[in-house]
Amino acid sequence: MKGHGITINDRVIGESGSSWDFSDEAELIVAHSGSLRVIASDGFQAFTLREGEGVFIPPRIISSVIAADKSAEIHTISFPLSLLWEDVESIVYRKYSEPLLALSGAVSLSPKEADSAEKAYTAVLEKQYCYELVARNLITSVLIAILVENEGAAHEKAFSNERLLRMMTFIKEHYSENITLRDIAFSGNVSERECLRTFRKSLDTSPVQYLISYRLAESVKLLENSELQIAEVSYRAGFDSPSHFSRSFRASYGISPSQWRRRLL
Repeated sequence: MKGHGITINDRVIGESGSSWDFSDEAELIVAHSGSLRVIASDGFQAFTLREGEGVFIPPRIISSVIAADKSAEIHTISFPLSLLWEDVESIVYRKYSEPLLALSGAVSLSPKEADSAEKAYTAVLEKQYCYELVARNLITSVLIAILVENEGAAHEKAFSNERLLRMMTFIKEHYSENITLRDIAFSGNVSERECLRTFRKSLDTSPVQYLISYRLAESVKLLENSELQIAEVSYRAGFDSPSHFSRSFRASYGISPSQWRRRLL
């Protein structure tokens, strides 16, 4: 659901979690039920969030979210920093957005900040009176706390692998097409061997496996938000056949695409 530049989402994740991903928007995540782990691409920075706790993920930070137990429900709020400082050419925008963009990874939230994020989520979900302003003010209060806490920190990202970001962007934009390892490597201007090394070192997976995981994540959206036949879902998600799609889906989620759809009814 969207509201004045803010996108909210409520989803259940399992132990296999979501595939590695990044966004050009900032994101607040609150553990609504269960516990989860937020892992950075360097494999070292990780947060375990219990119910009611939250984390801020700056734009273009590669991360993965997995359930710490069997499953967890999360509330997410995505938004561009321009939502808060609309004039991107202004001194104010540069003064406060640049430190957030320079953060080296995800930042855990205090109980007060996590509560503010949850209230912003609820305001947008219920479309309360002036919910756009209410949500914006609550999000701003969270970011102010993060800015104050990180004042004086080094303005240099610990992870700045632009080649990996280019390759991941290529996959996100072309996942439905018949792309190969060679295509992915070419998008990052690296050899196939270097492409494999980069994905393995940063994400602990291969480019092809990341592509399959991304296709599966997109297929879930189609299963839940459309009435397309399973075969059509498989082709739109980029699989070469419905049987390949079904095998990959069952291997990742433990049930067939049809069973996944039926459980939503």
